[in-house]
Amino acid sequence: MLPVILIYMNIKTIIVTASSLLIAFPAFAIDYPTIAGITITESTSAADFIIYLFNLGIAVGAFIAVIMVFMAGFEWLTSSGNPSKVESAKGKIINTLFGVCVLFGCYLILNTINSQLASVTINNLDCNYGLVVSVKKASDGKIEQVCMDGDQNNISDTIISTVKWNFPVGYLLKAYVYSEPNYKGTITEIDCENKACDGDIAGAKSVYLLLNKPGIYLYDDNNYKSASPAVKSYPLVTSSSIPDLSSINSFDNFTKSLKIVNPDQTKEQIQYQAVVFKDPNYQGRCAFVATWVPDMDQAPDGNYTDNIGDNMISSIIVAKANLDQSKIFEKRGEIILYTKTNCGRSGASEEIKSCSIPIRSISEGQVNILKQCPNFKSFEVQSFEITGAAGLVLSTKESATGGTTGGADVGSLPYCMYFDKKTLSDGTCYSNLMNSPIYTVGGQTPQSFIVLPDN
Repeated sequence: MLPVILIYMNIKTIIVTASSLLIAFPAFAIDYPTIAGITITESTSAADFIIYLFNLGIAVGAFIAVIMVFMAGFEWLTSSGNPSKVESAKGKIINTLFGVCVLFGCYLILNTINSQLASVTINNLDCNYGLVVSVKKASDGKIEQVCMDGDQNNISDTIISTVKWNFPVGYLLKAYVYSEPNYKGTITEIDCENKACDGDIAGAKSVYLLLNKPGIYLYDDNNYKSASPAVKSYPLVTSSSIPDLSSINSFDNFTKSLKIVNPDQTKEQIQYQAVVFKDPNYQGRCAFVATWVPDMDQAPDGNYTDNIGDNMISSIIVAKANLDQSKIFEKRGEIILYTKTNCGRSGASEEIKSCSIPIRSISEGQVNILKQCPNFKSFEVQSFEITGAAGLVLSTKESATGGTTGGADVGSLPYCMYFDKKTLSDGTCYSNLMNSPIYTVGGQTPQSFIVLPDN
């Protein structure tokens, strides 16, 4: 079959096909022969590869031409004097020789008239975005400009100087520059928030670019800084809930300050809120956070409801409040608290009290139950319902800013637990809080709550 195909292929088609296949070959692990002093390796430049293809194309063309002349001669010898076969064989030989002349003619013209035409030079593309630096290449010692538009964990070249920071204003929050690879060694922070980045990173061996994107930023030092790189080299950024921070960059019990970055309100009217917990799986002492907290050990207020303490956070819930009135429907469901188990569905003779709390588009923070439900005589919440898209945090803490304990065991610390529809045993009902850690671990009745809308 191959001889038949080769007979009916002309020189131009063969060369184009062969060249196309060769261009695709670098994607495979093959050994290239040395041609005209060039051997293809992983470090071969694009210019040398093009020259290699040119020379290889001539060699392949010459080899195919020999085969085609041989086959045409064989056709002539076996034609038995048939005039049409003889003329066909002659035509193939003439066309093949003409193609060979064209190939070698091109090569002779390029090398004899102007040898520089046979060499290809590809200049480096201009760096028009990112961090532009002047480096001395480790491979050959040449000095070049290099663009960095992402994190660099191991810079092998020597950075001589910073040419320019070519990021849009507001694109980065900070840049962290390290004296050693893998974000280790001496750390230098370059502040880019609300301004253009500016600073020299000469000598850096790794760089981490902290993008200005919406979400919750957890820092391992106070005042939104990163501590020694031996601990955590840069903040943890998340826009979704994390039940166990040890699974994300091993950030369990490392948070000392927290920053909330909201989207551009002209484009997306979303406001981020969070509830942080001392224990994994959204349990233990907790605090509602609606603003920046420079010190997790600071006194609580309306936007930070409990001084949970430095290096104490093990899980976090991230809520996204929708502020766009055109996308907010008034009836979003409700949370219903009951003073009896089974959501008031058992024993008609029992006095069962309930309190409905509407689900809003944004959380109001930590709310005292008795203030929200004045018909309750005491903190006796034993079951609840969730009839809309929301999550509920129950806490033994009395309120957002006043008191830290309550209930039977006054000496214990506040205890929180998060519930959503996945934790409900009967459709919309959590039937018995007496069996939950609020009572069994916290040892107290729920005294306050946080409703987190699911937008």
